[in-house]
Amino acid sequence: MAYLEKITIAGKVKEVYKYHSSRYGKKGIERSENINESPEAVKRVNERAAETKLRNLLNANFGYKDIHLVLTYRKDERPAPELARKQLEKFIRSLRANYRKLGAELKYITVTEYHNKAIHHHVVLNNVSGYEISDFMDIWPYGQPRPTFLYKTGEYSQLASYLIKETSKTFNSENSLYGKRWCQSRNLKQPIIKKRIIHARTWRDQPKSSKDWIIYGEVENGYHEITGFEYQFYTMVRRE
Repeated sequence: MAYLEKITIAGKVKEVYKYHSSRYGKKGIERSENINESPEAVKRVNERAAETKLRNLLNANFGYKDIHLVLTYRKDERPAPELARKQLEKFIRSLRANYRKLGAELKYITVTEYHNKAIHHHVVLNNVSGYEISDFMDIWPYGQPRPTFLYKTGEYSQLASYLIKETSKTFNSENSLYGKRWCQSRNLKQPIIKKRIIHARTWRDQPKSSKDWIIYGEVENGYHEITGFEYQFYTMVRRE
């Protein structure tokens, strides 16, 4: 009997996902009766997968005092989505040039929302010494830039969830401007992913923190709504 373990290390965060599959652990493992392969269930699974990918990118590339910047427009000057896209691209080019003058490299992730909302952009970017918050106003003349700093844990699941939910309607609309959930700079690091087969019937109900890692948040145990197989998921944060 065996199950699969997938470990993702991104920055200060380690995520552990243990699961059975149709190949490993199928025999003798009870499946949930609530298997749901409806389009709505598939959509939920895809949303979670997108959130996981974005969360791992955020955790791997950004940290304490980096910035989540919201770029808004003045009420009477809100542009059509295509023009807003060009304005955001111009902002990124100007920001990259300003960072280069400081001897730094810009890293970013951007999302845009405009479906049933006032159009606006979210930009997660690395903070650089010498670049002042007020400098954003010089290269975003269309409205008010609203910056907030990322917190110290290095675990940004709430931010990833918010960004995916914030843009899900726009992304899933027929006239989606970008055709993808977010845009990102090419220099982002990818998380380290390791998979292995564990030769045991199942896993420990309550995993424990280790010398180097502490469990962060709740341990999630459940059944995958499409495969019906049991899984366990939890997050660990590196000890300071």
